[in-house]
Amino acid sequence: MKSLFFLSIFLFTINLSAQVISGVNHQLWKGTLSMNDRLEIPFLFDFSKVGKKYVMTIKNGNESIELKCLQKNDSVTAFFPRIDSYIRFSLEKVEMRGYWINLNRKKIQKIPFLGTKEAGVRCGWTTNENPSDVIMPKYKIVFDDDNQKNTAVLILSNGLNISSPRELQGTILTETGDYRYLAGCSNANSFTMSTFNGIWALLVEGQIKGDSIKGNFYSGSSYRTGWRGKADDNAMLRKASSLTYVVNDRAINFSSVRTLKGKFYRSKQNSTTKLYQIMGSWCPNCLDEIIFFKELHKDFAKNGLEIIAFAYENQQEISSALLKLKKFAKRMEIPYTVCYAGSASKEQASETFPMLNEISSFPTSILVDRNGKIRYIHTGFSGPATGQVYEDYKKEFRVLIEKLLKE
Repeated sequence: MKSLFFLSIFLFTINLSAQVISGVNHQLWKGTLSMNDRLEIPFLFDFSKVGKKYVMTIKNGNESIELKCLQKNDSVTAFFPRIDSYIRFSLEKVEMRGYWINLNRKKIQKIPFLGTKEAGVRCGWTTNENPSDVIMPKYKIVFDDDNQKNTAVLILSNGLNISSPRELQGTILTETGDYRYLAGCSNANSFTMSTFNGIWALLVEGQIKGDSIKGNFYSGSSYRTGWRGKADDNAMLRKASSLTYVVNDRAINFSSVRTLKGKFYRSKQNSTTKLYQIMGSWCPNCLDEIIFFKELHKDFAKNGLEIIAFAYENQQEISSALLKLKKFAKRMEIPYTVCYAGSASKEQASETFPMLNEISSFPTSILVDRNGKIRYIHTGFSGPATGQVYEDYKKEFRVLIEKLLKE
């Protein structure tokens, strides 16, 4: 994804009295992240007691993220799975107050958090107006900050006239990856959707007039851009296999690539089909791709597929990056080789793979046949939030791997 979308990760500092906690039982809350003086990003979560332990489950439409909660004295800390992000909060009567901190970025970021018992209300309106236009299920859009004016696709789960407020779900597909599960609601011809997953906090605002649509996109504590487009059932991106391509016969530059033990990586000179994964532990789309690649490893490693991840990390010191990457690989239970390849920049990744025109996205995947020839390059990753797009890609990629393994 674009660096502007490499979003902040948070830490909530909250105190919660044991007497009040004991009374919590499957209560749906509304959370609000104060990203800056003017921007608040909402999300919904369930806070409940399971046995003697407490569980916080964040709800982004069809996505549920279960956090492990630990109580100490008068505070509860809720840890996100797989990533270095957690919430720590206190409960004051009917409110939670605290912070969310990002431990993955170069500079730790602390974001104020407020939780209130507004069951099922992600976004509120001062009035409830009937719509005069139709919300369509698919729009071709462009972002104001994209000088190339590349097509993005906005997908909405509801395509009928709206009696407001009405729940909406959807996602945005771009050539560098999708924006995962967005959820929100509409009022008249306006709508708002958001997502919060421990790495990303995003907000999308939109207005509809006839078949035209426009709005604003907010990411993290500082990024904002406008977007606009039109309803288009046939809207689609350029093929992910056409964006990154071979321009010369130079070899992979392994000079900065290290194993998780800190030793310089030495490529095996064997005749296996290789899948190179260019990724970062801070990248949500990379996490989605890892889950899929674990399936590929399980099904095809025995037939000769070798998967190698080249991780580009935010930590300044190599030792810190290696330590974080070790913990990440363990949490994700990655069964294939993971290496540290450098700092989290597309320029650094492009230096590792000088035979390509450029690395424009994290993640990017490269399939190499038994003879060492690059046969396929996939830029970005559209994950489970994209529905059929995701299922089609997995099916096509499996067919390609099976073909290479048989050659």
